[in-house]
Amino acid sequence: MESKHLILAGDSIFDNDGYVLGEAGVIEQLRCALPATCSASKVAVDGDCIRHVKDQIAGLPSNATDLIVSVGGNDARFHSALLSKVNKANDLDTILSAPLAEFTADYRLMLDCAKATGLKVYVCTIYTAVPFEDPIWRQFAPLAIGKFNEVIVAEANAHGIPVLHLQNVCTDANDFSAVSPIEPSNQGGQKIVDHIVEIVFE
Repeated sequence: MESKHLILAGDSIFDNDGYVLGEAGVIEQLRCALPATCSASKVAVDGDCIRHVKDQIAGLPSNATDLIVSVGGNDARFHSALLSKVNKANDLDTILSAPLAEFTADYRLMLDCAKATGLKVYVCTIYTAVPFEDPIWRQFAPLAIGKFNEVIVAEANAHGIPVLHLQNVCTDANDFSAVSPIEPSNQGGQKIVDHIVEIVFE
């Protein structure tokens, strides 16, 4: 099998070691799941946003072959206060118009930087089944996140970049950390890793 070195960039979806209560985080789970001829590194940083990816992927190791980016959730969270203005789903398009335009511009620039590395690039959507306690968040956050995911998919398609649809991967309450419900648990991390391996080595 071809030797690969996978790079995980982005935010705490990949940098979740502090949220799994002593269990393996995503990077260790990935290293265990890879074929013996392959390896992986993490440059993702908990709390980072789209604009940080450019710095994360500067000076990658010479043996890097594949770049997997999971980012955007923190950018979307900056606009979470807008959910208090939502009374019905149809309100989202108007309320999120400006944030989505900013998100689109930032994500497009990030993809340009990612492609400029010359690596095979993959991106991830933002998962939507987060077990929020607030009923308003439970009702409208998945719909709002879906709007940001539409941008991710559209921009990735325009750049010819494969998409890992994490909203279809982490769907169970136990996929999210007991420490922080917006982070992947060990179970959720393993699901993400299995999906990465499936897509990269299909």
